Parts: sequence; C-alpha cells; structure tokens
Amino acid sequence: MPDSDDLKCLVGEEKLETPSTFSFPFTPYRIQHDFMSELYSAIEGKKLGIFESPTGTGKTLSIICGAVRWLLDHENRELRQLKLALESLAMKNEEICNDDDDDWITGQAKLVEQQHKVFEISKMLKSLEEFNNNIEKIKKEQELKKKKVKSLVTKTLNQKTDIEIEKDKDFFDEESEFLLEDYDQLSSVDDFEEISDEKVQYEGVKIYFCSRTHSQLSQFVAELKKSPYSTSRIIPLASRQNYCINKTVKSLKNVTLMNERCLEMGKNKPSQKPTKVSSVGSVIKKKKSETLCKCIYNNKDKIQSLAEEVTTELRDMEELVNRGDQISACPYYASRESIKYAQIITLPYNTLLHKSTREASGIRLEGNVFIIDEAHNLLDTIGHIHSSQINGQQLTHSYSQLIQYKNKFELRFSANNLLHLNQLIYVIGKLINMLGGTPGVSHTETSKIKVESKVYTLENFVHQAEIDHLNMFTLVDFFKRSKIGQKIRGYSEKYMPSVSLQPVKPKLSSLQTFLKEIENKKNNKNNKVKELKKDENKHTEPQVADIISNNPLTPVMAFIESLTNCCEDGRIISTTQSLVGKGVFKFLLLNPAVHFKEIVDKARSVIVSGGTMEPISEFKDQLFNFNGNNSDRIVHFSCGHVVPPDHILPLIVCSGPTGKQLDFSYQERTSIKMLNEIGSLLENICRTVPAGIVCFFPSYDYEELVYQHLEKNKVINRLSERKKVFREPKLTNQVDEVLKNYSLAITKTSTSNSKITGALLFSVIGGKLSEGLNFSDDLGRCVIVIGLPYPNIKSLELQQKMNYLNSHMGQGTGQQHYENLCMKAVNQSIGRSVRHQRDYAAVLLLDHRYQRDNVRNALPKWLQPSLQVHSKFGSSFAQLNKFFTGKKKLQQ
Repeated sequence: MPDSDDLKCLVGEEKLETPSTFSFPFTPYRIQHDFMSELYSAIEGKKLGIFESPTGTGKTLSIICGAVRWLLDHENRELRQLKLALESLAMKNEEICNDDDDDWITGQAKLVEQQHKVFEISKMLKSLEEFNNNIEKIKKEQELKKKKVKSLVTKTLNQKTDIEIEKDKDFFDEESEFLLEDYDQLSSVDDFEEISDEKVQYEGVKIYFCSRTHSQLSQFVAELKKSPYSTSRIIPLASRQNYCINKTVKSLKNVTLMNERCLEMGKNKPSQKPTKVSSVGSVIKKKKSETLCKCIYNNKDKIQSLAEEVTTELRDMEELVNRGDQISACPYYASRESIKYAQIITLPYNTLLHKSTREASGIRLEGNVFIIDEAHNLLDTIGHIHSSQINGQQLTHSYSQLIQYKNKFELRFSANNLLHLNQLIYVIGKLINMLGGTPGVSHTETSKIKVESKVYTLENFVHQAEIDHLNMFTLVDFFKRSKIGQKIRGYSEKYMPSVSLQPVKPKLSSLQTFLKEIENKKNNKNNKVKELKKDENKHTEPQVADIISNNPLTPVMAFIESLTNCCEDGRIISTTQSLVGKGVFKFLLLNPAVHFKEIVDKARSVIVSGGTMEPISEFKDQLFNFNGNNSDRIVHFSCGHVVPPDHILPLIVCSGPTGKQLDFSYQERTSIKMLNEIGSLLENICRTVPAGIVCFFPSYDYEELVYQHLEKNKVINRLSERKKVFREPKLTNQVDEVLKNYSLAITKTSTSNSKITGALLFSVIGGKLSEGLNFSDDLGRCVIVIGLPYPNIKSLELQQKMNYLNSHMGQGTGQQHYENLCMKAVNQSIGRSVRHQRDYAAVLLLDHRYQRDNVRNALPKWLQPSLQVHSKFGSSFAQLNKFFTGKKKLQQ
C-alpha cells in the first residue's frame, strides 16, 4: 500500500462505521453483540483494548465475528481507496493539462509528480489484484486436486520416511565439525532462515490471535469452523517441537537441539571454515563436507503445495502435522511459507512476546492487529519469559567445557574467535568467583562466601563481578553467530560424560545431634502440624537440578544476555550456599512493558481479553501506558454473565460448623482446629451438594497437609461414602486421566441408586486445573475456595517488584500488586464454575477475610450482585441447601 497520508490527501479518510448487525451462528445475546461492536470500533480506531467477558459467554465466537468482519470490510476499503485514488489523480492530470495559468516548465513538473503517484498507486493496485487472483487460482487448483485420484499420496506414503545419518568419507578430519564459525566473516544475514526466494509486495493486514496453549488455539480454530467465516485463510504457527515430523530430529526432544539439527540438515552447501592456523599465523581453510543428509521433508515443491493447501482449507496444528506426514512435506516450513497468504494467524504467547522468536517466525508488527486471549496473567508471562536463572553447577560445568574445548582447538581458531572465547571464559570465571568458587575447581567446592542472598542492580552486578569493561552485547552476538553452544554440545557428547551432582550431607557434631533430637521431640508435642515450606521459601534454599546436561552453556548465555537490559528494568538476586554448585544467580525483570512497547507502538491495534481481567489498572498503567502517553488509545469493555443471577450462589463463609472463625492465613492455617474445621465443612457440603465438587487449596503443600490430616482422622473414609475423592496430580501427563475418572465417577452415580452422589476433586489455586479447564454442569455444581493464596511477602523477588512499583508509580502500588496476585488467582478458580446460560453452581469462599471491602471489590463484577456474607455457618448452609433443593425441583 502507498503511504496512508497520500491516500487521505487524494480521496480523504474513509472511516468504517460500526455495523448494527453481525453475522453469527445464532442470534447473539446482547452482551455478545456489544462485545463485537466495541471490538470492531477499537480495531478501526487503532485502539489498545482491554476486553472482559466471563467464561461461558461465547467470548471466542464474539472475537471471531467482530474482528474478521472488520478485516473483510477493511480489505474492501483498501481496494476501493486505491481505485478512487487513481480516478482522483486522472482528474488532476487533466486539470494540469488544461491549466493555462502555469508556465510550461511548472506545468510539466506538476504533471511528472502526478504521473509518479499514478505509477506507484497503479503498481500497488496491480499487486493487490494479483494477490487476490493468486488466492483464487490456488483455490481452484486445490479443488481440482481433490477430484483427482490420490495415487501420488499413496506412493509418497510408501517412501522411506527416516534417514540414517552417515559420516562423509572425504571429511578433512572427524573433529572439524566442532570448530567455530568464523566470527570475522559472518554477516547479519546469516542469522535469518530463508524460507522462500519470492518477494511478495502485498500481504494486507493480518489478525494475530494468541493464547497460552496450543489446545486453546485449536479450540479457536474449531470455533472459527463453526462461524460464518469458516472460509477465512488461517495459519497456525508453532515451534519445530510441535511441527517436526522427522523422526531423527523429533527424537532429540529439546527444542534448542531440534532447531540446531533442523538447520544443519537444511543446509544445501558445505561451508568454508578455518580449520588450522599456520606457524606464521595465517588461516588455512579446508572445505568441510556436510555430515548430515538433507531432510526428506524439506522439499520446496511439497512445502509450497502444503502451504497452498492450508491456505484454502481450515486446519489446526494437529491436522497440519497429519497432512504434512501424509504428503512428506514439512509442516513447520509450510506454515511459515503460508503466512503471506493468511488473514488470521494463531500462535502461542511466547512466540509473540519474545522478540528473537517473533522475528525468526516472520511475524510483522507494523499495521497488524494482535488479539491476546486469556491475558489475565500477561504481565507475569512477559516477566517469566525474559527472566533467567543459573546455578553454580552450570557455571562450573560450562567453564570446564570451554577450557577443554579451547585447549583442544586453540591453534585452529582465528584470532577474533580466540579473543571472544577467552572473554567468555573470563566472564564465567568471574561469575564463579561471585559464588565463592574458584574457576576450574569442582562444583562441590565449599564456598568462600557466607550463605546469604543479595540484590544488585545490573550496573552494580557487572561492576562487582569485574566484568564491566567487557561488551556483553558482543559476547551474546558471538555466541549466536559462531554457534559455539552447538559446537561444544556436539564435542562434549562425543568426548565428555554428563556431570552428576552428588548431594553432600553435612555431618553433625554430638552436641548438634543431641539438640536435634530434643527439637524433634518438642515438635512432636506441639499442637500445630508442620507444613512443608519449600515452595514458599525458595529464596532461602534454591533448588538445583541433580543432573547437568552436556549443554549448560545455553542457560548461562541466557543469563549473560539478561545483563544487556536497561539497568532500571531488572535486578540480579545472588544466593550463595555452602557449596559453590548450589549457589544461584537470578535475573528478575521488573518492567515487562519494556518488552511489550514495540508491539504497542507498531501494531495497528492490540486487544487483550479474558474472562476476568481485573484489576484493569495493571494493564493500563504497567503494560499500555508505562513507557509513553497512550491513555487516549486505551479502551475498556466489560460485560455481565449470560447466566441468570439466580443460577449462581456465591457465599462468603466466615465460620465453620463448630463456630470457629475461618482463618487460613499463613500463621493459622496449619493449626489442628483449622484442619478439623475443613473436614467438618466438607462433610456437611458433600451431604447437600449433588454431583461434582471442586475444592481449591492455596498450594500443593497445603493440599497435601490437609489430605494427610483428613485421611489420618478417617474423614476421607466418611467423605468417600458420599463422594469419590480425587486429587490434582503434580505431573501434567496425569491430569487427563484424573479428569476422565472424575467425570466418569459423576456420570455413574447419577444413573445408579448408590449412596455415592458424585465426586470431590481436591485442586490447587494456580495449578493445572484452576485455569483453562471447564467444570460445567454436573462436573462443578460447587466450587470451594479455601483461604486467600497470598504470595510469600518475605520473597526477595516480590519485595523488589513492590519497591520498583512504589518508586516508579507511586506509594501503595506495590501493596496493590501484592493484593492483585492473590485475587487474580482466586478469580480464575471461581471462573471454573458456571459455563453457559442453563448452568448453575454454588461458590463458597471459606475465610473471614473475604468480607473485607478491598477483597470483595476485587471479585468478578458479574458475581458481586449475588454475593452473600455469612458470619455463621448455619445460615450459609441453609442457603446452600435451599439453592440445590430449588434446582432439584425445577428439574423434576
């Protein structure tokens, strides 16, 4: 497209009016219509939108029908404006030719200027029309392919699908593959992967839809298929880990290793490398043959064919993988090749939010629309992506590998490579010194520094480490372009075994042993049960991996790269331990907005959406408006729930069945009386609530503590007489099995005369079941939230974040952030209950602190009109019984 200002001058600015009606699979509810209208208006107005629509209100369909409608209207506007611009220029040319006021030279100058504009706009119009014609041509070709006999596919399926990796007999020597790329001769072009040689002049505006997981993105594609816009051109972007169908590469599991191997196999030419240095210092170059065969799936014609097929037929990630496997075409490169044809692109958060990943994926920010769904934890996600952590074991192992690697190949490096390699070794050695260690000594060395945690600004850290005279940007660039991580990994796999950290138990003296026995006896008599604290005190005893792989340099370089951030945007937390290997450095990003600013500045519109987006102030102040004056661009839309108020019963329960005040604060929640109160509460609730009950605890440790207490006191046995009891697993691969059995137990009891009336599921706030999973209908007739999951206020990381907010955004914002962390987690758990208009459920908030105004006001707005506060358990239980008795009568 020509410059938008030029078009405005020629034909004026055409503003799209928000439609009064929208195409929808059914007659939309009022809140759905309002959502689509506000979304359309926000995108047209180039706004930064915060959209809040409770789960179960058809949010995804509303996003699709509102955003895609705008996109189609905008595409028509582009074509219309180009044609109008040409007509306007033709009229002006005629006026210039007929104008007798100007002298001939002035008239000709004006005419040349106008003709240049005509040429540019004609070129863009032709490009747009060719693009549209190409899309139509692809569609027709795909239709013809479907009608033909699929003999070619059958033949392809019978081909060999895996390749043996063979050594080249003409190799100069078997160790040359481990030599560094020559940093002197590398250009920035080498950093980018070439997908296609074609230059596409026109691509048009695209909608990028982002979510947390690939399963959520697949759900989006499924909703799009059901919508009136099922013919839209949509491309799912994903990493090689998700898309690779080459068994050799896929077997590597680790995404970094897969990327490296794929790029190696994709090289078409052997590369020139410095393999030896003569006695006078001149570089002798030897030609190195490729050691890997070309990937059978990296076939340009087949990739192009798959890309065109995806363009015309809506597929999710799994379907694209299956199709690529059928025709022996790489789904990863096909998805990237088809970006130029796409109208909608789906991708996970990390791909968009991490700049180098975003650029490597070919994502263009300028002028496009970005919709980020499930964005309630977006700030935390950005912070997590750009934070890094390393331990002393990784540092000592990296140092050892680099020294051995240097000693082996020192005479074969170029001077520049050797210089940067020595600098890297020096930096890592200084980091080991910071943990109280000696470079070159084992990670089991006793630290020379006392056990403590310190916080540094980036400037202070590099000064303290004595590395402030070196350029970290250059070292990071050297690491990436010389491929040193890849070379050392290959060399170490062949010549160096993995390093294992054997835990060393400190020996106690006789007096210490005696005192320890007294302490244990005292603790056994105490009426409070000791709770495991490892999750809540990570800052005092960081955990390190017991096994260090042969590739520790990658996380070490990620940490060094974090030192290139702006000094004010981050902090380094240094924790020294008795052993050097257990010491930890952690970079903490305090200002996530710095990594989101480019997206905000370049995109046409950015929309963040979710079921519960409160507190809105976080998005306005810490994300959209932190680095500039964007307040005029920010719009906020929030709607109610489609579920009628009498279908939801939210109760704040302040006291238990025995009359004791419910206080699940950190100081009180482990007391015997609170643990007993939980048991009594659950027994009463299970006798009243039908079908499924989901009970959320503040942490995995507390859930374990409660379960063990209830089991010891036979409460679990009594609960099992009414509900089959399940527990949320800690391992992700076990979640589906638990959910399946939980659902099956509820289904079975609903059709039998058994005394068991359903199932009870113990879950964790912020765990695997508190986000993204739906407990609709009988799966979640009651959601119980025990306590308030406040994070550990003593955490150094949290303290630094709060101090940063207080200093940059005013006093009180740090405390507000602390409150928000808790309430966002609670709201996500609450949102697992009612999912559609005919659904109904009770929500029990068990803790007297829920009645505080600041806590109540932070609960979802759609919940608050029905919210009841009960100081006594009896009245709350009566309301609970009345609610489900009434629903039972309506169903009869």
